[in-house]
Amino acid sequence: LQQAIQSARSLALDSQRTGVDLGALRERASQAEAQVEQLRLELQRMSDQASHDLLTGALNRKGMAEALERETARAQRSGTRLCLALLDLDDFKRLNDSWGHLAGDAALQHLATVAKTALRPQDALARYGGEEFVILLPDTDPDDAVEVVRRVQRELTTQLFMSGSERVLITFSAGVTQMHSEENFEQAIERADQAMYAAKRAGKNRVLRA
Repeated sequence: LQQAIQSARSLALDSQRTGVDLGALRERASQAEAQVEQLRLELQRMSDQASHDLLTGALNRKGMAEALERETARAQRSGTRLCLALLDLDDFKRLNDSWGHLAGDAALQHLATVAKTALRPQDALARYGGEEFVILLPDTDPDDAVEVVRRVQRELTTQLFMSGSERVLITFSAGVTQMHSEENFEQAIERADQAMYAAKRAGKNRVLRA
């Protein structure tokens, strides 16, 4: 009887230890899963930063090149048109000189935010450099592309930029062109650039088709 009682106590103790061990294993497994998820999110964040401009959240040149390659291939497969627009903030140097570089950065952020709300889901906004932005407009003919960019301009007039307590109207000039299958991005952006500078010479805050 004493041996049986001792054996029962030993079994109970072993079971208790096994339960504790299983609980510890489950806790470690749960922690490992949390670490894996954290690593996944961190990798996604790093990937986003690698393809996005840190100041405005728009695509950077790398992200734009990836989007351009994807949309060019899609346009060729489906036989649709691909347009692009080059935007340049008007009087950006004067804004920096008058309100400071922090205000200039905030103005770029404001433009990107307004543009994202005004553009269509299939459009892509990229910061091309300095105060210049590129918009990729898939499955869009040039006339419709001009109207999309003008919609961004109208939104900027209704959502004024705030610098401290001051309301500041920021505008941009833009050139729009259609990409052709036999040309590269540099050739298309050159045409858009020429149209954009023509818009500047015509009085700014305009969108012209190349």
